[in-house]
Amino acid sequence: MWYVVIAVIVLLVIFAQFIPFDPNYFMFDQLGVILKKMFTPKGNRTWGDYFAYMWTLRGALLDTMKMSFAGTVIGSVLAVPLAVLSAKNIVKLPVIYIPMRFIMNIFRTIPAMVLAIIAVLFVGTGVLSGIIAITLFSFGIMAKMLYEVIETIDMNPYEALESTGATRMESFRYAALPQILPVYVSYLIYIFEINVRTSAVLGFVGAGGIGAVISDNILYNYDRVGATIILIFFVILFVQFLSNYVRGKLQ
Repeated sequence: MWYVVIAVIVLLVIFAQFIPFDPNYFMFDQLGVILKKMFTPKGNRTWGDYFAYMWTLRGALLDTMKMSFAGTVIGSVLAVPLAVLSAKNIVKLPVIYIPMRFIMNIFRTIPAMVLAIIAVLFVGTGVLSGIIAITLFSFGIMAKMLYEVIETIDMNPYEALESTGATRMESFRYAALPQILPVYVSYLIYIFEINVRTSAVLGFVGAGGIGAVISDNILYNYDRVGATIILIFFVILFVQFLSNYVRGKLQ
């Protein structure tokens, strides 16, 4: 155990040489002030007003869930062909799977926030831009994870079907798909869980949903921000519990 502690200390010392740190920029004394403003009613507002405000967020919360669900499903479905074409045990031609992986890596390197900004420029602010950003974000993640799963499947049933005269499509459907499908569904739920969190941030660039509420109130209504964060916390907690339950059933 002692060598782990030493290794951590050494790494911290090394990282400290490359990370600029000026304690004058950190006003830790304001942390308590901000937290108090976030989690207590502002001015003449009561605790009843504080919690009643959460109920008014149901529309924005519904937009966030629709954005997350639609983007996750669309992006994950579109990722399947790309993942298959990127797997060299299924598509044995480098001229096909190498360009497919290149396309996949392009989507993976663009942050969701940047995708949302680009979507807002094309279709304007609102839920649609959020759906487009989450779709592309989910597409990149699912394509990467799924093709890695495809490359680890047992190829003996696949090759046995091909040797009997079955087409590649038939071999994939009956030999590869049953091995991939449970993992695919598990990844789908996991990406949805990520996207619920991500969609709350995309509102800051005009993608709508619950994040837009935080963006509108963050400068003047800290208590509104605090109430929104509490709501997001419980929603994400519920989604995480549900996803863990479903993934547990799939295993």
